[in-house]
Amino acid sequence: MKPLLCLTVILLFGCKHKPLAPQNTSPVDTTKQPVKTKIALPASKVERNKYHIDKDTVYIRTSYGDTIIYSREQFNDIIDNFPELYSPEVTNPDSTFASGKIWVNLIDSLGNDKTITFGSEQGQDRYYILYAWFLKNKQGIAKYAVRRKKLLDVYRTLNHIFGRLNYGGTYFGHQYARIEGYAEFAVYWYNHTPEFFERPYDISKQKTHYIEGLKQLIRDEVSIDENLFTEEDRRKRVNELFREVNHLNKLITDIFYLRMAKSFQIEKYRG
Repeated sequence: MKPLLCLTVILLFGCKHKPLAPQNTSPVDTTKQPVKTKIALPASKVERNKYHIDKDTVYIRTSYGDTIIYSREQFNDIIDNFPELYSPEVTNPDSTFASGKIWVNLIDSLGNDKTITFGSEQGQDRYYILYAWFLKNKQGIAKYAVRRKKLLDVYRTLNHIFGRLNYGGTYFGHQYARIEGYAEFAVYWYNHTPEFFERPYDISKQKTHYIEGLKQLIRDEVSIDENLFTEEDRRKRVNELFREVNHLNKLITDIFYLRMAKSFQIEKYRG
Protein backbone atom coordinates (compact mmCIF):
# COMPACT_ATOMS: atom_id res chain seq x y z
CA MET A 1 0.00 0.00 0.00
CA LYS A 2 1.15 3.50 -0.66
CA PRO A 3 2.39 5.43 2.39
CA LEU A 4 -0.03 7.91 3.84
CA LEU A 5 0.74 11.53 3.16
CA CYS A 6 2.92 13.44 5.59
CA LEU A 7 1.23 15.96 7.83
CA THR A 8 0.84 19.09 5.72
CA VAL A 9 1.18 22.69 6.70
CA ILE A 10 -2.07 23.52 4.92
CA LEU A 11 -5.33 23.32 6.82
CA LEU A 12 -7.34 20.28 5.66
CA PHE A 13 -11.13 20.34 5.57
CA GLY A 14 -13.15 17.66 7.37
CA CYS A 15 -15.30 15.15 5.51
CA LYS A 16 -19.07 15.70 5.58
CA HIS A 17 -20.14 12.05 5.48
CA LYS A 18 -22.51 10.94 8.23
CA PRO A 19 -21.61 7.57 9.75
CA LEU A 20 -24.01 4.75 8.92
CA ALA A 21 -23.47 3.31 12.39
CA PRO A 22 -22.85 6.22 14.80
CA GLN A 23 -20.37 5.75 17.60
CA ASN A 24 -21.58 5.74 21.18
CA THR A 25 -19.19 8.46 22.24
CA SER A 26 -19.30 12.09 23.27
CA PRO A 27 -19.54 14.43 20.29
CA VAL A 28 -16.36 16.14 19.17
CA ASP A 29 -16.43 19.92 19.28
CA THR A 30 -15.44 20.84 15.74
CA THR A 31 -15.99 24.53 16.39
CA LYS A 32 -12.80 24.89 18.40
CA GLN A 33 -10.72 27.81 17.27
CA PRO A 34 -7.09 27.31 16.26
CA VAL A 35 -4.45 28.51 18.67
CA LYS A 36 -1.61 30.61 17.30
CA THR A 37 1.43 30.39 19.49
CA LYS A 38 5.21 30.24 19.48
CA ILE A 39 5.41 28.37 22.75
CA ALA A 40 4.67 24.78 23.64
CA LEU A 41 1.48 23.75 25.42
CA PRO A 42 0.87 21.85 28.67
CA ALA A 43 3.59 19.17 28.86
CA SER A 44 6.72 20.15 30.72
CA LYS A 45 9.91 20.76 28.80
CA VAL A 46 11.53 17.71 30.37
CA GLU A 47 8.61 15.50 29.41
CA ARG A 48 8.52 16.85 25.86
CA ASN A 49 12.23 16.38 25.40
CA LYS A 50 11.85 12.64 26.09
CA TYR A 51 9.78 12.35 22.93
CA HIS A 52 11.58 14.79 20.64
CA ILE A 53 13.53 13.13 17.83
CA ASP A 54 16.93 14.06 16.40
CA LYS A 55 16.75 11.97 13.22
CA ASP A 56 15.46 13.54 10.03
CA THR A 57 12.38 11.35 9.61
CA VAL A 58 10.08 9.24 11.74
CA TYR A 59 7.93 6.44 10.31
CA ILE A 60 4.65 5.56 12.02
CA ARG A 61 3.69 2.12 10.71
CA THR A 62 0.24 0.64 11.11
CA SER A 63 -0.76 -2.98 11.60
CA TYR A 64 -2.36 -3.03 8.15
CA GLY A 65 0.70 -1.91 6.20
CA ASP A 66 0.30 1.85 5.81
CA THR A 67 2.91 4.32 6.99
CA ILE A 68 2.68 7.94 8.09
CA ILE A 69 5.92 9.83 7.48
CA TYR A 70 6.88 12.92 9.48
CA SER A 71 9.91 15.15 9.25
CA ARG A 72 11.75 15.93 12.48
CA GLU A 73 10.16 19.38 12.63
CA GLN A 74 6.64 18.06 12.00
CA PHE A 75 6.93 15.32 14.60
CA ASN A 76 8.45 17.57 17.26
CA ASP A 77 5.72 20.16 16.66
CA ILE A 78 3.17 17.42 17.40
CA ILE A 79 5.04 16.54 20.59
CA ASP A 80 5.03 20.18 21.68
CA ASN A 81 1.39 20.89 20.94
CA PHE A 82 -0.52 17.62 21.42
CA PRO A 83 0.82 16.28 24.74
CA GLU A 84 -2.37 14.31 25.38
CA LEU A 85 -1.12 11.79 22.82
CA TYR A 86 1.63 10.65 25.20
CA SER A 87 0.22 11.74 28.54
CA PRO A 88 0.81 9.38 31.48
CA GLU A 89 -2.92 9.78 32.22
CA VAL A 90 -4.29 7.44 29.55
CA THR A 91 -7.90 7.74 28.42
CA ASN A 92 -9.63 5.95 25.55
CA PRO A 93 -8.88 7.44 22.11
CA ASP A 94 -12.36 8.91 21.63
CA SER A 95 -12.11 10.84 24.91
CA THR A 96 -8.51 11.83 24.22
CA PHE A 97 -9.42 13.21 20.81
CA ALA A 98 -12.56 14.98 22.07
CA SER A 99 -10.78 16.67 24.98
CA GLY A 100 -7.71 17.83 23.03
CA LYS A 101 -7.15 20.31 20.23
CA ILE A 102 -8.15 19.54 16.67
CA TRP A 103 -5.63 21.90 15.14
CA VAL A 104 -3.08 24.51 16.07
CA ASN A 105 -1.56 27.41 14.15
CA LEU A 106 2.16 28.03 14.68
CA ILE A 107 4.76 30.55 13.62
CA ASP A 108 8.05 29.11 12.44
CA SER A 109 11.53 30.54 13.00
CA LEU A 110 11.17 32.69 9.87
CA GLY A 111 7.89 34.19 11.00
CA ASN A 112 5.74 32.16 8.60
CA ASP A 113 2.39 30.69 9.60
CA LYS A 114 1.94 26.93 9.54
CA THR A 115 -0.85 24.65 10.69
CA ILE A 116 -1.00 21.19 12.23
CA THR A 117 -4.48 19.75 11.84
CA PHE A 118 -6.40 16.64 12.75
CA GLY A 119 -9.68 18.32 11.80
CA SER A 120 -10.71 16.15 8.86
CA GLU A 121 -11.90 12.54 9.00
CA GLN A 122 -8.52 11.46 7.63
CA GLY A 123 -6.85 13.68 10.19
CA GLN A 124 -8.74 11.97 12.98
CA ASP A 125 -7.61 8.63 11.57
CA ARG A 126 -3.99 9.80 11.82
CA TYR A 127 -4.61 10.99 15.38
CA TYR A 128 -5.80 7.53 16.47
CA ILE A 129 -2.83 5.92 14.74
CA LEU A 130 -0.45 8.26 16.57
CA TYR A 131 -2.27 7.58 19.85
CA ALA A 132 -1.77 3.85 19.33
CA TRP A 133 1.88 4.30 18.36
CA PHE A 134 2.77 6.22 21.52
CA LEU A 135 0.82 3.89 23.80
CA LYS A 136 2.21 0.76 22.15
CA ASN A 137 5.78 1.95 22.60
CA LYS A 138 5.01 2.82 26.21
CA GLN A 139 3.51 -0.61 26.97
CA GLY A 140 6.04 -2.67 25.05
CA ILE A 141 5.67 -3.74 21.45
CA ALA A 142 6.87 -7.31 21.90
CA LYS A 143 5.28 -7.97 25.30
CA TYR A 144 1.69 -7.86 24.03
CA ALA A 145 2.31 -8.59 20.35
CA VAL A 146 0.19 -11.76 20.19
CA ARG A 147 -2.73 -10.37 22.18
CA ARG A 148 -2.65 -7.09 20.26
CA LYS A 149 -2.64 -8.84 16.87
CA LYS A 150 -5.57 -11.09 17.76
CA LEU A 151 -7.61 -8.23 19.22
CA LEU A 152 -7.05 -6.15 16.08
CA ASP A 153 -8.43 -9.11 14.12
CA VAL A 154 -11.44 -9.37 16.45
CA TYR A 155 -12.28 -5.67 16.04
CA ARG A 156 -11.73 -5.62 12.29
CA THR A 157 -13.82 -8.76 11.80
CA LEU A 158 -16.71 -7.07 13.60
CA ASN A 159 -16.16 -3.94 11.53
CA HIS A 160 -16.28 -6.02 8.37
CA ILE A 161 -19.45 -7.83 9.41
CA PHE A 162 -21.35 -4.63 10.15
CA GLY A 163 -19.83 -2.90 7.16
CA ARG A 164 -21.22 -5.62 4.90
CA LEU A 165 -24.60 -5.51 6.62
CA ASN A 166 -24.71 -1.77 5.85
CA TYR A 167 -23.25 -2.17 2.35
CA GLY A 168 -20.16 -0.22 3.29
CA GLY A 169 -19.80 3.48 3.96
CA THR A 170 -17.17 5.94 5.14
CA TYR A 171 -17.80 5.13 8.80
CA PHE A 172 -16.44 1.62 8.43
CA GLY A 173 -13.46 2.76 6.37
CA HIS A 174 -12.41 5.23 9.04
CA GLN A 175 -13.10 2.69 11.77
CA TYR A 176 -10.63 0.33 10.12
CA ALA A 177 -7.82 2.83 10.79
CA ARG A 178 -9.06 4.00 14.21
CA ILE A 179 -9.22 0.43 15.46
CA GLU A 180 -5.46 0.82 15.97
CA GLY A 181 -6.24 3.15 18.86
CA TYR A 182 -9.20 1.20 20.24
CA ALA A 183 -7.24 -2.04 20.34
CA GLU A 184 -4.22 -0.47 22.00
CA PHE A 185 -6.37 1.05 24.72
CA ALA A 186 -7.94 -2.38 25.33
CA VAL A 187 -4.45 -3.85 25.68
CA TYR A 188 -3.65 -1.06 28.15
CA TRP A 189 -6.76 -1.99 30.12
CA TYR A 190 -5.73 -5.64 30.09
CA ASN A 191 -2.29 -4.64 31.32
CA HIS A 192 -3.52 -2.48 34.19
CA THR A 193 -6.64 -4.35 35.34
CA PRO A 194 -5.71 -8.04 35.05
CA GLU A 195 -8.15 -8.94 37.84
CA PHE A 196 -11.02 -8.04 35.52
CA PHE A 197 -9.93 -10.73 33.07
CA GLU A 198 -8.91 -13.45 35.50
CA ARG A 199 -11.89 -15.78 35.73
CA PRO A 200 -11.48 -19.47 36.64
CA TYR A 201 -14.78 -20.55 35.10
CA ASP A 202 -15.46 -21.92 31.63
CA ILE A 203 -16.62 -19.19 29.23
CA SER A 204 -17.95 -21.57 26.56
CA LYS A 205 -21.63 -20.94 27.37
CA GLN A 206 -21.17 -17.16 27.40
CA LYS A 207 -19.27 -17.37 24.14
CA THR A 208 -21.92 -19.54 22.51
CA HIS A 209 -24.63 -17.12 23.65
CA TYR A 210 -22.72 -14.18 22.15
CA ILE A 211 -21.96 -15.89 18.83
CA GLU A 212 -25.51 -17.19 18.42
CA GLY A 213 -26.86 -13.73 19.24
CA LEU A 214 -24.69 -12.21 16.53
CA LYS A 215 -25.86 -14.82 14.03
CA GLN A 216 -29.49 -14.15 14.93
CA LEU A 217 -28.92 -10.43 14.42
CA ILE A 218 -27.57 -11.20 10.95
CA ARG A 219 -30.58 -13.39 10.11
CA ASP A 220 -32.96 -10.66 11.24
CA GLU A 221 -31.18 -7.89 9.31
CA VAL A 222 -30.97 -9.97 6.15
CA SER A 223 -34.68 -10.86 6.43
CA ILE A 224 -35.60 -7.17 5.99
CA ASP A 225 -32.87 -6.30 3.48
CA GLU A 226 -34.65 -4.61 0.57
CA ASN A 227 -31.63 -5.14 -1.69
CA LEU A 228 -32.24 -8.90 -1.70
CA PHE A 229 -35.12 -10.19 -3.81
CA THR A 230 -35.11 -13.97 -3.43
CA GLU A 231 -34.75 -16.44 -0.61
CA GLU A 232 -31.69 -17.84 -2.34
CA ASP A 233 -30.07 -14.37 -2.23
CA ARG A 234 -30.83 -14.13 1.47
CA ARG A 235 -29.50 -17.59 2.20
CA LYS A 236 -26.29 -16.84 0.32
CA ARG A 237 -25.76 -13.56 2.17
CA VAL A 238 -26.38 -15.17 5.56
CA ASN A 239 -23.87 -17.91 4.80
CA GLU A 240 -21.23 -15.39 3.69
CA LEU A 241 -21.63 -13.39 6.88
CA PHE A 242 -21.68 -16.53 9.02
CA ARG A 243 -18.22 -17.37 7.69
CA GLU A 244 -17.03 -14.09 9.23
CA VAL A 245 -18.76 -14.93 12.50
CA ASN A 246 -17.14 -18.38 12.54
CA HIS A 247 -13.74 -16.70 12.15
CA LEU A 248 -14.60 -14.44 15.08
CA ASN A 249 -15.61 -17.48 17.10
CA LYS A 250 -12.14 -18.98 16.60
CA LEU A 251 -10.46 -15.75 17.69
CA ILE A 252 -12.31 -15.58 21.01
CA THR A 253 -10.16 -17.89 23.12
CA ASP A 254 -10.52 -16.29 26.55
CA ILE A 255 -12.70 -13.87 28.49
CA PHE A 256 -10.64 -10.84 27.45
CA TYR A 257 -11.46 -11.28 23.77
CA LEU A 258 -15.07 -12.13 24.59
CA ARG A 259 -15.62 -9.03 26.71
CA MET A 260 -13.83 -6.78 24.25
CA ALA A 261 -15.82 -8.13 21.30
CA LYS A 262 -19.14 -7.67 23.07
CA SER A 263 -18.41 -4.13 24.26
CA PHE A 264 -16.92 -3.05 20.93
CA GLN A 265 -19.96 -4.33 19.03
CA ILE A 266 -22.40 -2.51 21.31
CA GLU A 267 -20.44 0.77 21.49
CA LYS A 268 -19.46 1.11 17.83
CA TYR A 269 -22.23 -0.62 15.91
CA ARG A 270 -25.19 -0.59 18.27
CA GLY A 271 -25.70 -4.22 17.45
